[in-house]
Amino acid sequence: MEKIFIKFFTALHPTLLSLTGSNLDPDFAYVNTAMTWSDAQMYCRENFSDLATIKNDAENQQVQSLINQLTWIGLYRDPDLHWSDRKSVLFTNMDSINIQIGSKTVICGATSTKTTGTWKGLPCETRLPFVCYGFPGEFV
Repeated sequence: MEKIFIKFFTALHPTLLSLTGSNLDPDFAYVNTAMTWSDAQMYCRENFSDLATIKNDAENQQVQSLINQLTWIGLYRDPDLHWSDRKSVLFTNMDSINIQIGSKTVICGATSTKTTGTWKGLPCETRLPFVCYGFPGEFV
């Protein structure tokens, strides 16, 4: 059974909300500190594995359960969709009117908490909280 737990860190670490995964499935950690997509990616790579890679609807629902506002995930377009950890994009929940595949503009992916939890493409310099992933035993 998955457990939801909250970790509060000192000033050295932002507030985290983490959902425990299994040895095959990742743990997701919501970091409630607004950063650009690139800064969030660097933070996740230094403290976890990377920005959240979402492989299926169940993982999307896990991420949705952690957030309460527009939040960075590891998705980006340059000009095609990719995950920050270089994994293939096999599952999406994109807001179809928000992202244009093949456009020359680099955009980064965020997920919303609206009823659909759809993903949106935003300018990468936007400052948002974010979701990282790691595997059990990797979290501080």
